[in-house]
Amino acid sequence: MANYCGTCAWLDTSNKERYTSKNRYYCKKRGNYFELTDISCYNYINDPSKGIKTGTYTPAGCYITTIICNILGYDDNCELLTTLRNFRDKYLKLNINYLPLLIEYDYIGPIISQKIYNAKDNYSLSLNLLKNFLLPCFKLIKDKNYEEAIKEYINMVNYLKEIFNIKEIVPENYSYDLETVGKARIRTANKLLKGSI
Repeated sequence: MANYCGTCAWLDTSNKERYTSKNRYYCKKRGNYFELTDISCYNYINDPSKGIKTGTYTPAGCYITTIICNILGYDDNCELLTTLRNFRDKYLKLNINYLPLLIEYDYIGPIISQKIYNAKDNYSLSLNLLKNFLLPCFKLIKDKNYEEAIKEYINMVNYLKEIFNIKEIVPENYSYDLETVGKARIRTANKLLKGSI
């Protein structure tokens, strides 16, 4: 499922490109003009006010960590994001026990990310999250202390749910795709169900 520039929080639809017959608008992240129907880049941030329901799946990286790193000015391929994504893909996704965690993240991640993005002082908040949760989690992963890293992640999500007063829980009938849950590809449904690594 593709995302489009017109539904992205970075696209400023009040800033239309002049002197052209095309309807192109300014992207605050990329510093250029794009049409509403252009396919989005990796900087995509779901903007519910532009017609997308918060909580739906969007294939745009690690929702929470990506928005924090974007706000702080880190590259999308920085060591922190790369390490966290590899941990998700090469550890969490290969163990059936973590499927509920990944499903919850897919469901609640966009909601939390939008709240972080819209926070009055999102830079200070992002710095706090980096210092108190993401960097400790990063270090734990580097030290191969995976269970503690998972606890650190859960602590961060619970902290964000509390400060933003988020009560949403994954509905019983929530549909997810085994191929995309958690933002990356699970090897195969059979391997996942067997819990193989």
